[in-house]
Parts: sequence; structure tokens; C-alpha cells
Amino acid sequence: MRPKHLLAATLLLFVSLAPALAQQKLLTIDDIYDPARRVDFSGFPATPRWLKDGEHFLLANRGGGGGGARGRAGGGQLMKVNARTGEAVPFLDSAKMQAALAALPGMSADEARGLASQTNYQLNKDETEILLNHANDLFVYDLNTNKAARLTNNPGDEENENFSPDGRMVSFVRGNNLYVVDVATQKERQLTTDGSPKLINGRLDWVYQEELYGRGNFDGAWWSPDSTKIAFLQLDESPVPGFVVVDHIPPGQVIEDTPYPKAGDPNPVVKLGIVDAAGGDVRWVDLDSKYKPEDRLVVRVSWTPDGRRVVYEAQNRVQSWLDLNTASAQDGKSATLFRDTTKAWVEVIDPPFFLKDGTFLFQSERDGWRHIYRYSADGKLINQVTRGDWEVHSLEGVDERGGFVYFVGTEHDPIGTHVYRLKLDGSGLKRLTDTEGTHSASFNSNFTLFVDRSSDINTPTQVRLVDADGKVVRAIDENKRPALAEYKLGKVEFLRVPTRDGFQMEAMIIRPPDFDPSKKYPVMSFTYSGPHAPQVR
Repeated sequence: MRPKHLLAATLLLFVSLAPALAQQKLLTIDDIYDPARRVDFSGFPATPRWLKDGEHFLLANRGGGGGGARGRAGGGQLMKVNARTGEAVPFLDSAKMQAALAALPGMSADEARGLASQTNYQLNKDETEILLNHANDLFVYDLNTNKAARLTNNPGDEENENFSPDGRMVSFVRGNNLYVVDVATQKERQLTTDGSPKLINGRLDWVYQEELYGRGNFDGAWWSPDSTKIAFLQLDESPVPGFVVVDHIPPGQVIEDTPYPKAGDPNPVVKLGIVDAAGGDVRWVDLDSKYKPEDRLVVRVSWTPDGRRVVYEAQNRVQSWLDLNTASAQDGKSATLFRDTTKAWVEVIDPPFFLKDGTFLFQSERDGWRHIYRYSADGKLINQVTRGDWEVHSLEGVDERGGFVYFVGTEHDPIGTHVYRLKLDGSGLKRLTDTEGTHSASFNSNFTLFVDRSSDINTPTQVRLVDADGKVVRAIDENKRPALAEYKLGKVEFLRVPTRDGFQMEAMIIRPPDFDPSKKYPVMSFTYSGPHAPQVR
């Protein structure tokens, strides 16, 4: 029998060697890419969604996974979480929702169960109703009464559905025409009639969603703040050449002919319309008097807070200038507030952010760096809010009572974003995130708290609750990945490479484990970068 002291020594040696042995594992292709055996190095960090009270957010509880919510939660349940304490309760009674949906004609029990167990819903502004798109039709569920209603019953697809701001109507696109349906009565109105496979109303085509409004965003209609009107884009695809795509996966090949302009080919011709939600004739914004049809892009659309004017940004095709315009909601006549120009390229940035005093904030790269500017209602520059040899990445909002602007930018580090605040006059810049790496922010409605999602080159995304002064309130999801400690990973080094014009270009090298500088190694170079989409971060 082994002596006790020898057994203890053996156990101690094994325990001390275990971490070292675990860290000797080398990455394989299967570890990274194999569908069945790949290792979860990144996790599924929490994605809280603020509720309007500013003290709670919605979070999917994944049964002990990366959800971060505590409380009476089962797997895959949507929880209402107290932001400061982390205490959570179910956001809705899924059994009641399931029963209400199952009672609708044509809805099976399995379909109702699936819809009632989702962890992401489109809510109305009051957060009292849920909008569902299921089996080519629209449904609504009332969280207060636990009643469900079928809004549409049509064989055509309903797409791009959205609640009106007052929650009384839902807009959608069917057959490339724009519709609204009354939530209370389920009566629908067709607002446009000329939609066809080549003429699209209220929905973006491939070019506009991919290159201008953001990949996956096909929304081409915007409610006025008072819910009485809708501004929408009409895209004429007639001049756009077709591009043949062969789907080789089915036993019988499927041929798709997609409108797809290559470089130099015609783009779709765009028009901007305004229509009453009650119906009636479309008022077209007078684009033809300002821009050539074949050389114009309408790259952003929004409304003034009073709903009297549509705000739209227009560019030429090469995007060397951008006009900020407003158009009357009554007759479509428009005026240009100002034009941004450059010798190279003007980026499409967010619509104006209006303040209660009628002024607005707008982002521009006119001084060579993307910054925030403040304008009067008639487009006169009041002051430059942010400035310096760094860039604003996103304007998160304004606490008008406190007089603070909140944004994400690169003032601290060109390859790592941080959350900042400063006064509207440009003074008092303060960085609110202190750990190195890349940060993003999601603020609550009253700008007292924000959710900080951060990562660095060695740490997967972690999620924390931070107050408006930059103090960490609590960790929402630490997203610990034990598998990282089991592998012997290469060392990452950041450096700068001077270019011909003297600019210091950011670069990154990942050396193999046990790198020997006296040896030669094969080199793989990869980049898929673009403006504000760096590979080195």
C-alpha cells in the first residue's frame, strides 16, 4: 500500500502540473471550425434591452448560460431585470400568451408555444403590446389583457412591419405596396397601388440595404411622430441589370435572377414620398428639381419632432457631397440646410438629433475627423461640440436636463473605443470607461445608467452596468471562458507601420506559440477592413 505522504505528494504534484499541462494544448482547425467539436471561446454575452422606465431591462435567461439574469427563470425565458440589483421576474406569462394565440383560428398549439417562448419581441412604444410576424401574417398580443388578435389574413408576405408611435396602427409592405392596419379593428388600408416586382414602395432593395442603410435593414418607411403620416422611399429597379445566381444545393438547380448593379451599372431610381396613414394621394418630395434621377441617393430619412417636415439626406453617386434637407409634409417642397463636401468621400451618418429648444446635433467629417456639431433649426452652425485628432463613432444621446452629450469615440485609443460625456458647449470631456479595450454603450431613457459591453485582445465580451459618472454598479455577465486557459495561444503584438505620406498605420501581429526569432515561418496576411470597420482593434 502506498504511504500516505507519498500519495499526498503525488496528488500535490498532479494538481500543480494540471494547469501547466492544460495550457499545452495547441489550437486545431477542428477546435475552431468543426460544427460538432468546435470549442466555445467567445460565449454568448448578455444583450440587455432597456425598458422605458430606465430601471429595468429585458434579458433572455438561457438556463445558466450567458444570460446573467437571476430569479425564477427557466431556460430560454425572457426576463424583466432590475438593472441595479439583478433581480429578475418573467416579463410575460408565456402560458397565457400561448393560450391566447392557440385560440385564434388556424393557429396550432405548437405554433402558439413557439411564439410564446421567444426571447426577442417587437413592442409598441408603451411596452403593452407585442407584434408578431408568423406564417406570412401579422398578430398582436396585449400584455395587459392577455388577448391576441390576428391583424392580417392574406396569402401574400407581410414585411417590414412596425407599430405607429401611438401604437394604434401597424405599417407593413405587401407585394411592394405600403399598407397600414388598425390594431383595434384589424381593418387595413392600402396606401400605395403601383408596387410591382420592379417598383418597390416602403422597402429597400439590395443596394440600399447593403451599401447605405446597413446590411439586413430593409426598412424603407418612417412614421411621423404624431402617427398621422408615413414617409417612404420608392425604388425603381427597371434600369438595374440582373445578375444570375445558381443555387446548387437542391437536387434540381434553382436559377435566381437578382437586380444587382456592378460598378458603373445603373442604380435604382429613388423617389421620396409622403402619405397620410388615413389614405389619400402620395405627395412626392421635389427631388427632380434638385438632383438628377440617375445620380442621386437618398441615404437617410427622419422627421422633425413636430411632424411638419421630413428630414432627408441626399448624395451624389460617388458620395463626394451630402445635403441635409427638409421637406414640407403637406406639399413636398424642400430646402437644403447645408452641404458637406470633400475631395474624397462623405460618409453616411445618422439623422439629426433634435433638442427641445429646436437646435440639433449632426455628425460630420468636415475637419478630417468625425465630430459632433450643433446647429440652429435653420441650419446655421452654433458650435463644434467635439474636436481633436480622433473620431466620434456614435452619438448615444443627450441629457438635456444635465446638459451632457454622451458618445462613443477614440479619443483615448485609435484602435479601442470608449464611452464619453461632455457639455453641449464642448467643455468638460470625461471618459466613462476605464478598462483598456473596445467599449460600446446602451443608455437608459434618463441617462443615469448605461450597459457597457467591452472586450480586449485576450478577453471575450463582458457586460457591466455603469452609472453616468463612470462608476461600475455591477457585473451583468462576466462571460468567463474556461477553455481559453486550456490552450497555448500565440502572443499578440500591436505596432504601427509608417506609410509613404508619414501616417502611422495600425497593425497587429499574432506570432505562433513558442515563437523562435531565429527561425523562418510561413505568414498569412488577412484584412477585410474599411472606414470605421478596422481589423486591428
